[in-house]
Amino acid sequence: MIVDDVITAGTAIRESVDLIRAAGAEPVAVLLALDRQERGRGERSAVQEVEADLGLRCVSLLTLDTLIDILANPVDGAVAPAAEHLAALRDYRAQYGVTASL
Repeated sequence: MIVDDVITAGTAIRESVDLIRAAGAEPVAVLLALDRQERGRGERSAVQEVEADLGLRCVSLLTLDTLIDILANPVDGAVAPAAEHLAALRDYRAQYGVTASL
């Protein structure tokens, strides 16, 4: 099991797979704290590429879409982020992210 804090383009996971395989072991899955839902090397997301190209199931604890939704709709008593911070997250997602339909 590969554990990663955040996946952007999937480079660290690919490098980890190479190291693990060179040591004679076989990774079986990837656990991600945050999936930024970014494009990998092409139009698919980095998670989609890791799953298809490396044959590893990716499990994400949190996606950027979910994080944005939580921040945009705080529960009672929670402090909402500044509007410009939420806008920056949305802009980042729009610029680097994949569409949900992929």
